[in-house]
Amino acid sequence: MHPSTSASIRTILPLAFVTGVSMAAMDLYLPAVPALQVGMGISISLAQATVAVYLAGLAAAQLLWGELLNRLGPRRCMEVGLALLALTSLGCALAPNIETLLVLRLLQGVAAAAATVVAPTVARATLADADVVRGIAAISMVEAIVPAAGPVLGALMLTLVDWRGTFWVLAGLSLLVLPWVVKIAPRQLPGLNMAHDASYAAILRNRSYLRLALSHALCIGALLTFLASAPQLLQHALGLGSSAFALLQVLGVGSFMLCASQSGRLAQRLGHARAVRLGASVQVTACALALIGALLGALPYAAVAAYWMCFCGSLAIRGPATFVDALAVPPAQMGRATAMLVLALLAAGALGTQLVAPFLGGEASAVPVFCGVLVLLLASAALVWRYPELAKA
Repeated sequence: MHPSTSASIRTILPLAFVTGVSMAAMDLYLPAVPALQVGMGISISLAQATVAVYLAGLAAAQLLWGELLNRLGPRRCMEVGLALLALTSLGCALAPNIETLLVLRLLQGVAAAAATVVAPTVARATLADADVVRGIAAISMVEAIVPAAGPVLGALMLTLVDWRGTFWVLAGLSLLVLPWVVKIAPRQLPGLNMAHDASYAAILRNRSYLRLALSHALCIGALLTFLASAPQLLQHALGLGSSAFALLQVLGVGSFMLCASQSGRLAQRLGHARAVRLGASVQVTACALALIGALLGALPYAAVAAYWMCFCGSLAIRGPATFVDALAVPPAQMGRATAMLVLALLAAGALGTQLVAPFLGGEASAVPVFCGVLVLLLASAALVWRYPELAKA
């Protein structure tokens, strides 16, 4: 094995695992929500609030960790984030009432946000140019696996333990990965020069960053819009049950992982600009064909599955290259740039989902879903069709 490849693996694996553990705080917990409701004797809305406050903490803390990255350094941020994740998980496991649990879930979201900012920043700053797309793709593969496998594992755990057991497992995973990721995280980002203007205003003046970040955010917004709408679409437009959505998830994750395993080679062979345009073209074409099928009233499940596989596979081709190029900024700006990018992804997904939601519920619900997704994809593709010129970091 080439030394640089070995070094990149030693960096990527801990970063991928810490990202997976942070995401598990959401996905491993989801099946336990009904059990929590029964166990604590609370309403459905209060039980669901434990999900909402976690997401609020995750989104709100992006800028916080972006701010702390330069001040504390990646290693200390990982130490604090994972320690807080372990402590809040223990607190959730021992929570005596719903009020305490809600506060702890909010803090758990804040803790989990450390990985979403620090892990991709460290990968971008420390890996060689030939390895960085592969590294971001590997982290993305974990981000694809956990939402698919987490609820399944969480449901299996509930056959052995109650809802509190989920948090004991999360605490153990956090403590298990802590020494591993701290070992590879640098005390400060390589090449960090605080003389650079690292303000948010300076980052937002970088037109290349803005175009690439918005393009990636709109693409992820399209993904989350379809994903959030798919259960209703399958039920009302196709008359299918939850098993159809589960199969759709498996097909999408499988396509993503297959293409992500080759995204580094494709980006190196085609160049980042061509790889991103290729992925965007396939996504737009697949969505347009699905929309035409929906308008004609002839959209079988196989067509929806084919669209989703094309979308996820293309995302694996374009996503890592776009993310890497968006973070082609001075090291002093990387933390805040990553935080704004992740926050934009979450905002785009929330906005797209809410815009489509009022039109769901009828037999023709596939049309507004694919219309909304297509608008997001066209805007995303337009931003990178003439690929931005990257400044030297």
